[in-house]
Amino acid sequence: MSLIDFIENLQRKPRHVRIQIMWVGTTLGAIIIFGFWLWSLTGLLTQSPKANEQNNKALQSLGEIKKEVPGLWQSLNAGISNVINTAKEEMNSSPSPAPSISPDSQTGQAERLPIQ
Repeated sequence: MSLIDFIENLQRKPRHVRIQIMWVGTTLGAIIIFGFWLWSLTGLLTQSPKANEQNNKALQSLGEIKKEVPGLWQSLNAGISNVINTAKEEMNSSPSPAPSISPDSQTGQAERLPIQ
């Protein structure tokens, strides 16, 4: 019996039977996932002290990084505001050139390329 035959057989069953099969499958999947979680949790709880030392070192370095983040944000903010202020000053100091209008565009005719 192939998977396609199984699905076709399942589709021929009444709706209430299909819903029961769905819930049984969902429950079995949840039990398998929960069992794997419990199995891995016991492994985590029985770690060696050496692993705990490594975790503590990692947490300490993470704490140092957290202390440095506000300085990083301040420097990024200062750099971005400097770029924005420079752009504003350049836009305000340089006059924008007026668009040039050709005589052909005033009459509504489009410019055409010369034909050889």
